[in-house]
Order: sequence, then C-alpha cells, then structure tokens
Amino acid sequence: MRRRQTWFLRLGLLLNLTGALMLILAGTMLPSAILAAADHSADRAGQWAALGISAVAGLLLFLATRRVARTIPIGHREGFLIAGFGWLSAGLIGALPYYLYAHLAPDAICGGPVNGRLPIGAEFCDFTNTVFESMSGFTTTGASIISDGLWTEYGISGDRLGLPRGILLWRSMTHFIGGMGIIVLGVAILPLLGVGGMQLYKAEVPGPTKDKLAPRVGETAKLLWKVYIILSSVLFVLLAMGGMDAFEAVCHTMATMATGGFSTRAASVAGFNSAYFEWIITLFMFLAGMNFTLHFVARSGDWRVYLRDAECRLYTIICVVSIALVTGSLLLADKGFGPFEALRIAAFQVLSIITTTGYASHDFEQWTYAPVALLVMVGLMLIGGMAGSTGGGIKVVRHQLAVKLWVRELFYLSHPRATRPVRLGGRVVPPDVLRAVAGFIAVYIALAALGTFLYAVDGKDLISAFTCSISSLGNIGPGLGDVGPYDNYAVLSGWAKWVSAIQMVLGRLEIYTLLVLVSPSFWRR
Repeated sequence: MRRRQTWFLRLGLLLNLTGALMLILAGTMLPSAILAAADHSADRAGQWAALGISAVAGLLLFLATRRVARTIPIGHREGFLIAGFGWLSAGLIGALPYYLYAHLAPDAICGGPVNGRLPIGAEFCDFTNTVFESMSGFTTTGASIISDGLWTEYGISGDRLGLPRGILLWRSMTHFIGGMGIIVLGVAILPLLGVGGMQLYKAEVPGPTKDKLAPRVGETAKLLWKVYIILSSVLFVLLAMGGMDAFEAVCHTMATMATGGFSTRAASVAGFNSAYFEWIITLFMFLAGMNFTLHFVARSGDWRVYLRDAECRLYTIICVVSIALVTGSLLLADKGFGPFEALRIAAFQVLSIITTTGYASHDFEQWTYAPVALLVMVGLMLIGGMAGSTGGGIKVVRHQLAVKLWVRELFYLSHPRATRPVRLGGRVVPPDVLRAVAGFIAVYIALAALGTFLYAVDGKDLISAFTCSISSLGNIGPGLGDVGPYDNYAVLSGWAKWVSAIQMVLGRLEIYTLLVLVSPSFWRR
C-alpha cells in the first residue's frame, strides 16, 4: 500500500512539473506567435492555438496537482523521472506549432499535391514529422524532415515561397531553450543524480564546478544563463554588423550557441556566401563546444582557466589538428581550393561536426577526392564537445579517460603487481567514475550499432545507416549518404523517424538517464 501511495505521489509530482513545463513553453511560443500575427502569415492561427492549448492545459494540470507535488521530496529517482519525462514532454508539446500550422492554415496545406507538387509545409501534416522536428530542435540535433520550404539564397523577399518566419523562429527557439536546458542539466542536475559528463568533476577531480559556481542548482542556472545570454548577444551583434538581417541573425544566433544547426536557408550557412559569417560562426561554435563554467570563470578575469583545464587543452588540440588535416587534404586533392578558402571550409566544418552543431558551408560528403578529410569528419562525429557544453556526443573528457584506462591496462600487463591510479588534471580519478566512463562508452557503441541495424532494415545502405545512427545519437544532424549535409531525414520511414528521435533524446540525456526508466529494478525498489 505504501509503495502504491509513493508512486501516486510521484505521478502527481510529474504531472505538476509537466504543467509547469507547458506554461514555460507557452511563454516561449509568444515571440513566434506575435511575429506570425505581425506578418499576417499562414501560421498565425496555428501558433496562437498551440500557445493557448499549452497555457490552458498547463495551468489546469499545475493547479490540479499542486498539493500532491508538495508532499514528496525530490530525490535521485524523482530526478531521473523529471529529466526523462520532461524532455520527452517538451518534444511532444513543441510539435504543436508545426502540426496546427499545417492543419489550421487558410490554404489547404494538407489537401494533397497541387500541380504535382506538395504545398510548403506539407511535411507537418504528419504528426510523426512534427515530433521529429520538435525533438531534433530541443535536443539541438538539427536534423530536419523539411524537403522544401527553407529560404533559398534569392528567395528572401516579401513574396518569397517558403515557410513563414514564425515557424522558422520557433524552430530556432527550440534550439535556444534546449541548449540552455542541456547546460543546466549537465552541470547542475545530472551530477546530483550521479550520471552525466560533469560527474567527472565530483570528489577528488578538480574543476570549475567544484569551487567556482554557486552551491545551489538554482543559483548555478542563473549564473550560466548570464554567460549564455552574453555570448548570444555578442554573436547577434557581430552577425548584424556583417549585414545579416535581424531575423536571420536571431535565428542563427540561437542555433549556433545551442550547437543546434537549424538554419533559415536551404543551403545552411553556405546560402549567405559570406566568409565573414562563416568565420564568426566558426568562432562561436568553438566557444559553445566548451564547458560553460570555464566561460563563467574567465568572465571574472581568470583567463588562464582555459589553459589549466585538461579537457579544454585536448579539445583545442583535436580541433587544430583536425583543421590542419582537412585543409591539407583539400589542398592536395587539387580541386581548385585556395589556401585560405580551404582553411575556412576546414575550420567551419570541423567545428560544426565536433561541436555537433551540424551547419554546412560545403557538401563534405562529396569529399571522396579527399579521403583523409572525409575520414576526419566521420571520426569527429564520434568525439563530441566538452562536458558542460551545449555540444553532444561522447564528450572529449570521456575519450581522455578511456585512453588513460587503456594505457594503464597495458602497463599492468608488464607490471601485474604494480598500482597506477588514473589522474586527470593532477588529481586521482575515483574508480566509480572510471567504471561509469567505460560503461557509458560501451552502451553508446551498442546503441549506435543497434541504430545502424534498424536503419539498414529500413532500406538504407551501410554508410547512410551508420552515419544516421551516430548523428542521431550524438545530436549532430548531418551524416553521409541519404542523410548528408544537403539532404534531410524525410527519407526515413515513419518508424525509423521515431527510432532517430529516441536516439536523439538518449544522446542528449547522457543515455543512462533515460535507460534507467525502462529498468524493472527502477520500478520495483
């Protein structure tokens, strides 16, 4: 009886927090709804309907469960439920603006082909597509099912044929919300649950989260929000100074700082044909791929924090070496690239992939003439950004510790009676952290292999299936083959899109946070 009562209280807590989440998301829908109304565009009815449904349903749910939620403390188990259920709920709620836009638009978007061509936005008539787009946005994956509707280089006038600005703004807004949510989740919440990349900074392992940030989760979130907003503001100003209009500057700022990759242009950043924009975005992708607590410490004047951090040093080395390899490979291919052009393309694409942003300034899947460059890009998909960043993937620090573990095991083969602790930043790494790293990498590889198998069952060739799997799980976006940088995920069947969406959430929640919810022992205890 007590167990049933406890789970009843936990259900009340979940519903209460879901109601609060719906209210927050309703507030974030307001800018895109106002823009749709100002533009008198086809999405205005859907935008306001989505906002209204989220606000009313969220308020009723929040008020109805408020008393029950207050009677249960939030522990580890509740934390797992909140993190997993909250992210899944956000994906479903965030799909409403897309779905209602398609079904409430004045023109018959869902009426079938017109003159042999589907209307703009017809992809959103299918609920699976809307959830995929929403989940891709919140997890900052940047994979899209939009086949037609993003702006072309010449199609940005008032009579353009493309998706309304309100919808494009909502796509970028999901990135912005998810990006900050990832930082708070990774730096402030997951360490309390004992999972996630930033758990590596607990106990004896030194790091900025141990003694530089506020001890409370709420205060930590506020401090990180400030850093996030400051960097976003600087990026917006720099893009605007380069001639990008305010709307597109806002969208690309949110997508860049969240390492998401949604662009307003069909050709992504390449659609602007601007070296200035590419270099600015490259710089801020590099910053977004860093641990945000380092930026906070540097903001107080301690700029050497970047040099002292072992993960940051390795992250920078990987970026520099990868850029050099790709640049050299492109130049040796003798395809007409000048030195500076090759360097710009290499720097942009390397940072786009390692930070899991997924922008494209060049169709890198065509680099078959530069196999070293192509191999580097695939390798970067398996690395990811730093722990505590908006980037996805395995994370640099896990690779760092995995290599140290391998070296130690080789040492033990020749010195079986010796003891050799693994150190990071001059401190001993606890055995439980090493065990967690090894387990995470093993599960990550297993899930990537399972995804590859499922996409192959869906009819995709091996290269498409493999890169689709690691791109979804690593929150990267573009892969190779059918899901290349200038392709999209519309080629997947309905069930395969759900597989991809689940992989996105698994990768974003550091796998264990979601997997533990399907463990029978989690529900029995």
